[in-house]
Amino acid sequence: MIRKYIYSVVASVCLMGTATSCSDFLSEYSQDMVVAKEVSHFDELLLGSVYVPSVYMQDGVSPSTVCGFLNILDDDVNTGKGAGAFGNRIDMGWTSTMNPTFGYFAWQLQVGRNYTGTNTVRDDGTWNDLYYRIFTINVILNEITDLPHSTKEDEATYWRVQGEAHFLRGYFFYILANLYSNMYTEETADKTLSVPLKLTPYIEHDKSKKTQFTRASVKDVYEQIVKDLKAASEYLTRSPQVDSHRLYRVSAEAADLMLSRVYLYMQNWKEAEAYADKVIASKNVSLARLSSISPDNPFLSENNGEIIFSQGPNYLMAPNRLSGAPGTYCVSHDLYDLYDQENDRRVAAFFEPHYSTDSIGLSNKYGHSTERPRVSDVFTLRVSEAYLNKAEACAMQGGKDAEACTVLNKLRKERITDYKDRTYTGSELVNQIRLERRKELCFEGQRWFDLRRYAVNKQYPYKRQILHVLNVCGDDVDYLLTRYYVLKEDDPAYTFSIPKTTINFDNVPMPDNPREERKPLEVKDNENGTDEGGTTTPVEE
Repeated sequence: MIRKYIYSVVASVCLMGTATSCSDFLSEYSQDMVVAKEVSHFDELLLGSVYVPSVYMQDGVSPSTVCGFLNILDDDVNTGKGAGAFGNRIDMGWTSTMNPTFGYFAWQLQVGRNYTGTNTVRDDGTWNDLYYRIFTINVILNEITDLPHSTKEDEATYWRVQGEAHFLRGYFFYILANLYSNMYTEETADKTLSVPLKLTPYIEHDKSKKTQFTRASVKDVYEQIVKDLKAASEYLTRSPQVDSHRLYRVSAEAADLMLSRVYLYMQNWKEAEAYADKVIASKNVSLARLSSISPDNPFLSENNGEIIFSQGPNYLMAPNRLSGAPGTYCVSHDLYDLYDQENDRRVAAFFEPHYSTDSIGLSNKYGHSTERPRVSDVFTLRVSEAYLNKAEACAMQGGKDAEACTVLNKLRKERITDYKDRTYTGSELVNQIRLERRKELCFEGQRWFDLRRYAVNKQYPYKRQILHVLNVCGDDVDYLLTRYYVLKEDDPAYTFSIPKTTINFDNVPMPDNPREERKPLEVKDNENGTDEGGTTTPVEE
């Protein structure tokens, strides 16, 4: 068992593309490593090495941590404008957050490069982190079947641990596939390259091979994701999650919701609806009531009964990191203006205009804290998504417009004061559901992936150009100038390049994803800067 575990670690080292020699690594492992003898030991391994830990992120969004950049890629975010409270001096967020994450925000070829060009961090943080967790899962699933589980308690743990492991492996492959490969389309899925599909707990390193790891097809990766999530649903139904652990440990509802989402991505509307129905029917979760949505308390907290599962950091809770202050990120007016400003309770509960600018801050969807966050802004699942998934799946099937409207109206009644039921059909219905999804799930790590999948939708394709405005600051944290960056429709930058360490590891590297250099549009040099509410229309240089 030790030997198999070490093989797994070596395999992760190889796929991560480090310079460590596999044979040298094997010769250095400790002879007194602990061997799992009970199924509960693998339960502890899940908690310690597989679940993404919840830690306080002092500097907010990050270029090097797992998915720390996911909420600054899309059209819901921009940068604050204007001078700070002390003349032209602005928030220190430029130094700690915006400058380091420039490569992601501006969709650069080198995503780890800061704006000033003085530093480039590695681009493999998310890749390495998730593959290491996947390797650990492979060890657990391979070894746990050899352990005794004759008591009722061990039997329950035996199935629950496997269910959680299958869910997390499917979930992590879902993240990797949607960052590093093109979207699933049925016609090309078997030909389009995705990510390496590592499912074994041992190393396949062969020195005679020039390429050690290959990219599986999108079809194969999605089939594995579905297989894992179905296994998770089955095992966690057989051995349900303990009620006291439901928020931070995986449940059958979490597996069913992810299946519903994955089937949406695959445009398998019937299955997406069926699994959404299972979540909605669960007695363990329910929609947050209209009366509970208030600016006085964070909306997404551990007390919100509609949260099904959460793991990992919250990059947006760090003070002043998406506050709308000059030198920090802000909520785009493109998103903010979609809400009914008078009656939608999410407006006051989620957002707050900054006192010195007209930029919008994400004030209280999660709240702000200097302590360990309770709800992640990337790895959270909640029941409202099930309603949106079902509405979309019904709208796409044809003949179910009325049912889609019923579901959409039910969600809106718990978000908008004095809401009256609306009736939509066809493309108007689909557009309303997409708009509601954007408003409800903003800054939860979903918008970037939604934009990708809308572009390949067969019935109602949707593509758009995104403008990001970067207000640049100097070393003394004073405003300097404004630069504009555009992501065009069907831009290759909707898919990330394979990390350089992985590409460079093999003598004959796996194929990479094309990605281009991106230059700013017209530079506007003024006194106060601007965001997307500015009056100047950028033009290409």
